[in-house]
Amino acid sequence: MENMGKRKRRRDMEKKKKMGGIRLHGGKDAPSQAQQMTTSLLKKKNKREEKKKRRNWGEKYERERRHEKSEKRREKEREMAGLASFGRGGGSQQQHSTLLEEAYTHIHTQHTEHQCIAMRWCCGGSYSENGGGGSGSSSRTPHQQPTPLLTVATGSATSNTHDTFGPMQVKMHKTAVIVTEGTGESVLLDSLRASGWNCTISFPTQATSDVESICPLAVFIDLRVPHPSQIAKDVSSVSTEEVLIVSIAEKHISEKRRRALGQSNIIHHVTWNTRDVTLFDYVGRLANRIRALPALFAVLDETDQAVEVCDEQRVVQYVNRAYENVTGCIRSEVIGQPESEMRRKSLPRARGEEERRRSSDWKFIRVPFANNSQFVYMKRSNTTGEAAIFRDVSLKSLKSQTGGIEAPISEVLTMLRDVSSRVDGEPAQTIKDAMKVLSSHELYAPSINRFRDADRIATQYYDGLIRLHHPARQRKRSVVDAHREKRGSHGERRRVSADVKNALENDNCWKFDILHLEKVSDHHALSQVGMKVFERWKVCDVLGCSDELLNRWILSIEAHYHAGNTYHNATHAADVLQATSFFLDSPSVAIHVNESHAVAALLAAAVHDLDHPGRGNAYLINTRQSLAILYNDNSILENHHIALAFQLTLQHNANVNIFSNLSREEFIQMRHAMVEMVLATDISRHFEYLAKFNKMHVTDVAEEQRDTNSLTICDMLVKCADISNPAREWGLCQRWAHRIVEEYFEQTREEKEKGLPVTMEVFDRNTCNVPITQCGFIDMFAREAFATFTEFAKLGELSDQLESNYEKWKLMTSQWTPSHNTNLVL
Repeated sequence: MENMGKRKRRRDMEKKKKMGGIRLHGGKDAPSQAQQMTTSLLKKKNKREEKKKRRNWGEKYERERRHEKSEKRREKEREMAGLASFGRGGGSQQQHSTLLEEAYTHIHTQHTEHQCIAMRWCCGGSYSENGGGGSGSSSRTPHQQPTPLLTVATGSATSNTHDTFGPMQVKMHKTAVIVTEGTGESVLLDSLRASGWNCTISFPTQATSDVESICPLAVFIDLRVPHPSQIAKDVSSVSTEEVLIVSIAEKHISEKRRRALGQSNIIHHVTWNTRDVTLFDYVGRLANRIRALPALFAVLDETDQAVEVCDEQRVVQYVNRAYENVTGCIRSEVIGQPESEMRRKSLPRARGEEERRRSSDWKFIRVPFANNSQFVYMKRSNTTGEAAIFRDVSLKSLKSQTGGIEAPISEVLTMLRDVSSRVDGEPAQTIKDAMKVLSSHELYAPSINRFRDADRIATQYYDGLIRLHHPARQRKRSVVDAHREKRGSHGERRRVSADVKNALENDNCWKFDILHLEKVSDHHALSQVGMKVFERWKVCDVLGCSDELLNRWILSIEAHYHAGNTYHNATHAADVLQATSFFLDSPSVAIHVNESHAVAALLAAAVHDLDHPGRGNAYLINTRQSLAILYNDNSILENHHIALAFQLTLQHNANVNIFSNLSREEFIQMRHAMVEMVLATDISRHFEYLAKFNKMHVTDVAEEQRDTNSLTICDMLVKCADISNPAREWGLCQRWAHRIVEEYFEQTREEKEKGLPVTMEVFDRNTCNVPITQCGFIDMFAREAFATFTEFAKLGELSDQLESNYEKWKLMTSQWTPSHNTNLVL
């Protein structure tokens, strides 16, 4: 026993010596030898443990891979056995049908649960909130099969390579970048590759550039790399598309760590040994569908038909460019607003639109934000006679409070257009023919074409009693042609003072200050600006008269304006004349206006308020003025202005007849045009002329229709010039507003003193809020007229100025008091 104890103590001593636990005897180098032995033993032990761990993990992974392969092989054998049994006729047909139906139902249910939550049709079929496909069981016939949400394609287009997005087939590009410092080989990587993912291993230093070049759907970041949160932020900043950023670790991380990673756009976490990639497949499918949308939006923006998309609450989600052109509403103003039937009451063609629809060639459409992976081509058919029967630019701004004011004929045309879009064939053509007839400017004038050439008596009755104005059929020069042919100027220059000359320098600009010219010319603004405008437009050449005669005529007209009126005076006529000249200068206008109508518009602007008494038509009717009796209460002042203008012009002893050298036919045409334009300034017929202008068609029209269009444009042009003060520069706008309000104040005072019906109660000096009256006039009349005309004339800056003035008036409403109504015009 004693020997055994000695041997045991000796073994313990030797063990302690090997582990370096005691000091070895036998020399000064003994401690260093012990330390070296200890370090060597520890290294060997660690290597053995690491090798054992690697061997165990590899064996486990191999077992799992073998098990998975065997399961797939057995499943395939079972499927082949079932198909062979079905091919040999084993079992009844009903049993096989039931089996297939159960298999389909299982696939349908699994796919619906995992991939179609809150998605109605985007998975390739219909989806019902009640749990069925399509629109519910009530709408499906017994013989109809439900539309499969998961379609298994044959051939090369498998479920891993292609996806069905509504009627569209989307190729599956499942790309991922794995940011790690190792090889990345793992169960997760194998599962992604088996599911069709194209995975790229990237080092942390190259992660940003790789993501920028590859544009992956998902980025996996190994949490063992330095600064994973910063890498995630860098990836998010350079990615042009939405990307799923996922963190990877050996094991699951704590909730606190998850929240910290979430702040750097890492929204999911997985482990290296996970096999479940269902979520990534689902996100990949959705991401590929989203990346296909820019192509659809590009096509919608190129189509000529207006498109508006609303959600289930009738809120606008999307409108295309054609919608903006038709309705005049800006996309940013419409999106997010409730739907409006009034905005959609526009015929489908916009004014000034290029004839893109004529081209029947295929056109490439560039798709934005598509990374050059999508190409869209669009073929435009020639639909000039179908979709573009009329030209209606009923541009009603969302800010307008009077969008409901519309001519009945426009309402009828809108209803007919809606009906024609729902029918085909002969009824549709009949409706279009009816719309073409209703678009005529003379709805109640008879059409006697059937015997006009064959029956001489009927033709003469028609021309003599009905069709009073029948000009000769001849090609008329446009304003553009006339200016191209005329070179230089005729006659000597008028002598004017230096102040007047300086004031007239920018008379062809919209910011022209006519009130300054009134001051420096001693209230002769009309004659001064008139002669300069007439000289620039070569009016003497068209009329065949001398400069001296035209000068005497404009001085005679100026003398018959009432200088005592604060607004309706010769300066207002000069302002309208300058605005008319400015509108005619627009190339988009000039190309459609013939030379004689342009001259008629200038002359009509000069005389449009001649001998105005400073009181409105209603006042003349209520006081039973002789003019009201003479013109039967219809456009009283407008009839008087133009009648007096011709009376003064044609007087033999006045020597101001500027029409003396015109032929009879030319004089009739000139007079007819001037009368029409002056009558168009009657504010009571504002919406009638606006509706005529809206339904005018200016492309591909006959010569006779071009002449009619030219007159319609000039009617609208002079009308807009007459009410152009709200669109002038703010200083001029404000001063003109004070002038018209002062005139209305005096009329209201006189009506109350005489016990007459008050025409406009709002213009009582003791209670009036002037800014509110100006906002009301813009809402009621100016906004829609200017939006329509300036869009046609390509003078959008005028509408911008009008809206700017509107906002300034609106800001002043709360600060205005009746005390401001005294001394408005100084």
